[in-house]
Amino acid sequence: MRRLTYILVALTLPLLATAQVTVSGTHYELPKPVNTDHVILFADLTQPDAYLAYTGADAFEWRDLNGATIQSGTGAETLYPENDKGYVLYTADTTICFYVLDYSQYRPTLNSLTPTPGCDQTELALDAVLPTMRYFDRYQMLHDIVRQAEIEYTTLAWDEANNAWADSTAVETVRILPTMVVGAPYRDTQFVLRTDQFAAELGLERDSILTDEMAAIAVTSHPTSITTKRGEQRENELERPIEETQLSGSAPLEIHFLANANKPVAQFYRWEIYKGTNLIASRSDEEQRYMFLEDGSYQVKVWVANEFCTTDSTVFDISVSTSQLVVPNAFTPNGDGLNDEFRVMYRSLMEFHCWIYNRWGKLVYQWDDPAKGWDGTINGRPAAAGAYYYIIRARGTDADPSVKYHKTTKRRPADVGVYQLSGDINLIR
Repeated sequence: MRRLTYILVALTLPLLATAQVTVSGTHYELPKPVNTDHVILFADLTQPDAYLAYTGADAFEWRDLNGATIQSGTGAETLYPENDKGYVLYTADTTICFYVLDYSQYRPTLNSLTPTPGCDQTELALDAVLPTMRYFDRYQMLHDIVRQAEIEYTTLAWDEANNAWADSTAVETVRILPTMVVGAPYRDTQFVLRTDQFAAELGLERDSILTDEMAAIAVTSHPTSITTKRGEQRENELERPIEETQLSGSAPLEIHFLANANKPVAQFYRWEIYKGTNLIASRSDEEQRYMFLEDGSYQVKVWVANEFCTTDSTVFDISVSTSQLVVPNAFTPNGDGLNDEFRVMYRSLMEFHCWIYNRWGKLVYQWDDPAKGWDGTINGRPAAAGAYYYIIRARGTDADPSVKYHKTTKRRPADVGVYQLSGDINLIR
């Protein structure tokens, strides 16, 4: 165990005063004392400038809490108080009650500070001599004064700008007790305890102690996802994923999931993918890629753990579109950048084929990628304007695998996700 000493620059404190009393010397006044007017903590009552002084013009008396007169009259305005004593100033029209403490008599002796790691918090066992600070009010009722320590340690925080964990300093204020509780760090660290708040208020040297390094066991994660984008060449795809953060859209929807845990403290990973209430995949890699091929709503859950601790599950909600296929009835391949190709509008198609025939039934073009289309040429030459005939066979992510294509080109209402379309397309020049 190592002991640290922190020297603070002495503060120049303003003198606190009532209407008729000046408080001199380095001091701090406790806020909102109970049943008394002022509780004043002096840095050191042995200093010659540490006193209370009556500044009024009326007759006065300084008394103790029992009512016994201590001093009065001309030349007795200045009172040099003692530690742990109460005083009352009496004048003709006012009574002011003070309680005085000498902080130099309450300095702690810090022997050791021992941390015990936990999943949610860290316990710090303090071995110290800490004199009790208290005051009596005007009715001579006793009140304890709470002493607080500042505990500092290094943990990890997620850096959004760099998409990574970074060291972060945590500072917590706790009541000084034999056992204190602070947060659980996400990396191995040391704890510094500095006592107490009154030393800080008085601008005095603060007593400090440093623990040995503690091995962290708390785990955390900042799961993220990266969706595979599909660019402008698929602009006829409805709801196509165009942002890495997108968690919905047309299938096939490929998403890369990252746990982003606080390694090396985190050691184990569990990913579960649900469609509705059905578990469809379970994996234990730190990262995973998954291709969502069927329409519907999904949940992706992740847990991070080690042999001591585990995180609560983090959930991604994924939505995959039902299929759709819309066929235009005309296109204008004139090079103006508008409607220059015969392309379908679609989403969530897993299978596609289109055949184009001229009026004599001759096949002039075919393709099997719904993102592409016919540019109105035959063997590299512009096709004649007029009507052409198309036949389309396509299957969506919502199709029943047992449903087959039929000889008829009419789509049956029961064949969800199975498209058997035909019709005329007008080429206009």
